[in-house]
Order: sequence, then C-alpha cells, then structure tokens
Amino acid sequence: MRMIEPSPDTLAAATAGDLHALDALLAGIQPGVHGLALRMLGGREDAADATQEILLKVVTHLGTFRGGSAFTTWVWSVARNHL
Repeated sequence: MRMIEPSPDTLAAATAGDLHALDALLAGIQPGVHGLALRMLGGREDAADATQEILLKVVTHLGTFRGGSAFTTWVWSVARNHL
C-alpha cells in the first residue's frame, strides 16, 4: 500500500497539535506502514503491533521532521529503522 503525502497545511496543523489534522495524517500513512511491516515481519499480529509502535513514534517525533525530504520518505525511514 502507498502512503499519502499530507498537504503542507495538514502537516503544519498536526505538528501544532490539531487532532483532526493528526488523524488525517495518520490515516494517510497507516496503510503503507502496515504493508511494509507485514512484508518484513510476515505475521499479521506482529505487523499490527509494529504498525502501532511506528505510528506512535511518528506522533511523538513529529516535531523533529525538518522538511529536508518528503514527509513520507521520513516515515519510511522511521518504519524501516523500527522494523
């Protein structure tokens, strides 16, 4: 599954603490993160657990995203390093 690149406005609002924007951001990246976890881990339960852990990392470290690359590229890096 592919990740959906959030709009700059959505990303800025999510970073500022807007829960609706954060929900939209997570909804756009969750399928891609889950697909990667499933391919790398093989089991559905392990992939689901890893997906939740990765999404939590994305939320807690959102302020460290500096915009030097696409947001989804940063998410892929977070997910890959976690897995």
